[in-house]
Amino acid sequence: MDRVLINTAALSCRTHKAREHGGFTLPEILVTLAIIGILAVIAIPLYLGQKEKAARTEASENLQSIRLIMEQYYSENGCYYAPCTTLTDQAVSGVTAIMSYLPSFKPGNANAMKFNYNIAITNNRTQYVIGAVLKGNSVSSGATCASGELKIDHNNNKCGF
Repeated sequence: MDRVLINTAALSCRTHKAREHGGFTLPEILVTLAIIGILAVIAIPLYLGQKEKAARTEASENLQSIRLIMEQYYSENGCYYAPCTTLTDQAVSGVTAIMSYLPSFKPGNANAMKFNYNIAITNNRTQYVIGAVLKGNSVSSGATCASGELKIDHNNNKCGF
């Protein structure tokens, strides 16, 4: 029993001395900072990459949705843009314009979207190319993708996905 009391007293003495020294040593702090720095160097690029991937997924899903709605529109009207008797090319740019042209397209808050969208209807209103590009940029013409673009056409040909 005496032995337990002695050990408790010794422990109390050691704890009291540690408090008097004022905390951590410089090497302990440096090692901790180095570990935090290494973790940050690994984690931050991964996080930023996931944000970009999520934005591209938004665009990909919206393009697929618009394409399906366009095909439904064609089966109901016989062309991709009414009136079908007018044989001129058309373009619908911007989420709000696309939503008014295709009321069943409901992507959510148009202002919160990360991409600009465009539908180019060509060849006597029988073909189209739907494009998406990060806001602040405009979709290039044609079926090929410029850097950072995603496109899908009436034959379900895709680029940038």
